[in-house]
Amino acid sequence: MKKKSLIFFVLFFIVVAVGVFWVKTVNNFKRDGAFEISFNDKPIEIIRDNNGIAYVFAENKADVLRGQGFVNAQDRLFQIEFYRALIRGEAASLVGNSMLASDVQMRVLDIFGNAEHNYKYFDEKSKQALNWYCQGYNEYLKVGKDEFPLELKLLGIQPTELKPVDIVSITHFIGFFHSQNMEDEVLSLNLSAHTAMADKLLPLSINLDRTKPLRFKTDSITKKYDTLNRSFASNSNSHMVSYPDFGSNNWAINAEKSSTGKPILCNDPHVDARILPGTFYPVGLFCPEFKAVGIATPGVPGILSGRNEFVAFGVTNAYGDSQDLFIEDIQGDYYMNDSLKLPLDIRNETIKVKDSAAVQLRIRVTERGPVISDFEAFNIKTKADVSLRWSLAESQSKSVVFDKLLDTKNVFEFREALFGMDNNFFNYAIADIHGNIAHQSTGLVPIRPSKNGDFPQNISNTEAWNGFIPKDEMPNMINPERGWIGTANHDTRPDDYPYFYSNHFSPFYRYKRIKEVLSQNKKFTPDDLWRLILDVENTQAKILTPLFVKSLEKNEATKDIATVLERWNYKDDIDEVGATLYNMIYNELLYLLLNDELPDELENQYWENVYYWNQRLDKMILENDNIIDDKNTTEKETLDNLIIEACINAEAILTDKLGSNMEKWTWGEVHTIDFVSPLKQEGFGSGLLGAESFPKKGSNQTLNRGAFIKNKNRDFETSWFSSFRMLADLSDNEKMRGVVSGGSAARVFHPYYKSQLETWKAEKWLPYWLSRKKIIENAAHALILE
Repeated sequence: MKKKSLIFFVLFFIVVAVGVFWVKTVNNFKRDGAFEISFNDKPIEIIRDNNGIAYVFAENKADVLRGQGFVNAQDRLFQIEFYRALIRGEAASLVGNSMLASDVQMRVLDIFGNAEHNYKYFDEKSKQALNWYCQGYNEYLKVGKDEFPLELKLLGIQPTELKPVDIVSITHFIGFFHSQNMEDEVLSLNLSAHTAMADKLLPLSINLDRTKPLRFKTDSITKKYDTLNRSFASNSNSHMVSYPDFGSNNWAINAEKSSTGKPILCNDPHVDARILPGTFYPVGLFCPEFKAVGIATPGVPGILSGRNEFVAFGVTNAYGDSQDLFIEDIQGDYYMNDSLKLPLDIRNETIKVKDSAAVQLRIRVTERGPVISDFEAFNIKTKADVSLRWSLAESQSKSVVFDKLLDTKNVFEFREALFGMDNNFFNYAIADIHGNIAHQSTGLVPIRPSKNGDFPQNISNTEAWNGFIPKDEMPNMINPERGWIGTANHDTRPDDYPYFYSNHFSPFYRYKRIKEVLSQNKKFTPDDLWRLILDVENTQAKILTPLFVKSLEKNEATKDIATVLERWNYKDDIDEVGATLYNMIYNELLYLLLNDELPDELENQYWENVYYWNQRLDKMILENDNIIDDKNTTEKETLDNLIIEACINAEAILTDKLGSNMEKWTWGEVHTIDFVSPLKQEGFGSGLLGAESFPKKGSNQTLNRGAFIKNKNRDFETSWFSSFRMLADLSDNEKMRGVVSGGSAARVFHPYYKSQLETWKAEKWLPYWLSRKKIIENAAHALILE
């Protein structure tokens, strides 16, 4: 018996040992030694630290971009290849029906076709830079074919050579999601068709720095539309990689406000990076022309956010409005254009769907763009024939720009380089070693003679776009007297701004917090500003909570809640009960505010578009708007009534979820974040593939973002958050502080899969080295491309 037991345990340990070895090696790749490649001019050195950050050293710009393409393929081949399929509208052929709606959108919008059109205008230097990156990427497809990621094999993806136009298509894809106005206009159209309240529900944008009003109004939907619910396919998607939605904060202080004597710049892009290893790729690029470190977009050469020797830079989404919807007059296969009757262009497309029948698309196109209302994927619920005009379909940009940022020497050179950026709608914060700081918006935004872009226009009374806003007239700020700049997706249009730039902005709350802190008359240390990145003070709550307390004190059933809120410090920390109560009561109050005005069929669409309603509804609450009264009842409801009812509802929900002991109703109990593998995002086995869940501090309105989508399940799971934290002190020539919320390698089981996540969870940082000496000292692996 003992012998059998011994044999069993020996066999068991052998199986465990083999399993551990398999897990550690099955999805690995070569990090030491050498690969022989054919396109480089001279050897390329790739040094990695223990966290997997790849530092690429070369003797010229061509080779360093080849090296970047190579390491991107090593680490993110699966992610890039899936994005390529997504952009071409071929994801359903790999995954199945869950990606059909996404494929429909990509085919109708013709993202890849737009990129092909744009690429014709690229200058030779830009084409050359993209080609160098592609050469490095494609070299890995040859020499690394025996170590391709396990994920590719499981999905049956066969990588193909990357071409420059593929890179351009990635920037167009990201640009499409940067400009949210199509979704806003669709929502405005649907509201107008379903409720008389549409005008009152339009977005409200406020710039706390603006002292004079803008010269135009954008607050009326003049046309009402008949309703018609269409049916095509489910709108739900199960993404293998996250769509690149952007939020974010950035700021910079000048030398006078800095304790180090040089500007300090901070950035924390807010994206949905729950799918490991995350959205951004940390990398360092070094050659005689420049040395730079930061994060890049997988599949795109250059650096998105980071620093070189002279300039630090960080991004937020500016939400420039590049999209307009038009109500077409279509008669059979013809459409009216002024007084002319023109034939529709027709594109026929076939979408292959894994384990299902192929789907045929008949895409109608006017001179403005595709008729998107033919497809349920665009969620249009009217009889109107609606087309989309999008500036990037007309772009003549000459570069993707990111590679041109690498060798800039000051804020002014950097800003000049940004003027070439059509495809992405960023607010860049910029600082240089000479003491300059600046903010600059990018992208291709049309000039609308009507100065209106809020809702669809009828073809009969529409005006053509009158070119595009000059790049040097996009919202910007250079060396302000106050000594700091900052953006938080808020309205940055200055006094008397003459153009309709956008009306899709974040509420001002995060920017208000930045302004409160940086306006202090003091010198800030790097540690001060790192703490500001991690700040969870909710300035919205500071405005609304006293109103809640005043109402709740009037009812015996809610006085105890009022006491907790009155003592709360307005911080959305995981151990705060006040944070739970505030966010839950606010959530319930919004439902009560609009439950009689908002059509049932539009509820999800409305509440998911948080920037559309957030500032507007807060204004209604603060001004005790007459919308508060429920039109379906004979008695008149007051704001006090609604706040008390919201509190009672919130208390019932929390009791059901967490029990009756209020002390256990901490924010971390209801507000969590789930990191997952793209291969299995939930259920049995997901933990083995890297999934983990933990409490998350912050909320929609805090700098340390823990944003969530309002939903009927009353879930507060974090959707987008500060996925890359960065601080660049320009007095420090050796490094910048940084940390991503995942890792470098899109390979399950790999040590770089979430190699920075623990540091991110601990709110600490890693050195992203700018010094070759320090990189060598901290090297864990070295690979030569000969």
